[in-house]
Amino acid sequence: MLKDKIVRVRLRKFFNEQKPTSYVGKCVVFTNDWIVIEGFGIMLTRASKNGAQIDARPSQTAIPSSNIESIRVLPDDFAYGRLQLSTEGQQLVIVVPNAQPCVIGEIGEG
Repeated sequence: MLKDKIVRVRLRKFFNEQKPTSYVGKCVVFTNDWIVIEGFGIMLTRASKNGAQIDARPSQTAIPSSNIESIRVLPDDFAYGRLQLSTEGQQLVIVVPNAQPCVIGEIGEG
């Protein structure tokens, strides 16, 4: 169903101090138990000027379904190699041209 789609996967937080983390990229494997994303990790952090730390290079990441909070399907032509972040109110979002911005977390949450 999600294989070959561009997605944002937001991970569950298991404790308060855990930094909100998401992955954006192409889904290369999707099963009931796992999703494998070829793309970039994004972690909210107060130490970064733009509010988030984005991986410098893409990689394949396997995520167990039990760790997934939500999955957002992005447009097929979304350029996940050139992520642009912005703010909307108190939320840090990924700019998605011609679509609703993709929320990655609350400002100051990291």
